[in-house]
Amino acid sequence: MIRRFLVIGCCLGLVACNDYGEATTFATPTEFEAMRQPCIDQAATLTSIPADQITVSSEIETGGGPLLTLDAAGTSYSCRKEADGSVTVFSEFAN
Repeated sequence: MIRRFLVIGCCLGLVACNDYGEATTFATPTEFEAMRQPCIDQAATLTSIPADQITVSSEIETGGGPLLTLDAAGTSYSCRKEADGSVTVFSEFAN
């Protein structure tokens, strides 16, 4: 369990270190909602798990912007919003 928290912390730290300029704004509920389906669709493509079996487990505001955590058939993934507005899904072990 401790290992999982360390890995998640490292991933969030990497996301927070991305250069988005001096990000001082916070994600809005609308921004998180706009990310949901693109993140789920990308996770479905990445994992070959049907999109209807992927859920958003949390919404996190990082120093680098919004991040959704996803559950795909019991495996955790993260989805961040990129500076160009696109999203990127990655495994929690993506270091």
